[in-house]
Amino acid sequence: PEKIDVLIHRQSIIHSLVEFIDGSVIGQMSTPDMRLPIQYALTYPNRLPSLVKPLNLASIKQLTFETVDTKRYPLFPLGYEVLKEGGIMPTFLNAANEAAVNAFLHGRISFGDISYIVEKTLSNVENKNNPSVEEIEDAYKSGKEAAEKMIRLHFS
Repeated sequence: PEKIDVLIHRQSIIHSLVEFIDGSVIGQMSTPDMRLPIQYALTYPNRLPSLVKPLNLASIKQLTFETVDTKRYPLFPLGYEVLKEGGIMPTFLNAANEAAVNAFLHGRISFGDISYIVEKTLSNVENKNNPSVEEIEDAYKSGKEAAEKMIRLHFS
């Protein structure tokens, strides 16, 4: 986590950048669609054909970046914390966040409720280090269920 910097890139074209010891930077760029970066992560070091529309570099007018405003995105520091903790915590946070965002998108909670729900849900979980794939899948299911339960009980 100490070597990870995050910038907001609203065009969603650059999905990752890696800076090397000599200062050069290599980026993974594609159309604003996460299927290709996820496919790359899952199939590395192999490359497979993709259904994602190819990126048209000539159509890109500009690429912009900004730092993360933690007042606007209060869960951002928590993301770094769970990365440091490791284990099932990143999966649990992601699942709780997905459930809370889904509730927001369906008008069941306010935007500000998302961080509250995720933080409270995460505070009730015990971490498991070096989890198996099954434990990671269980953490995802549990995180989603815990957040959905909180939403049902406190926001419906």
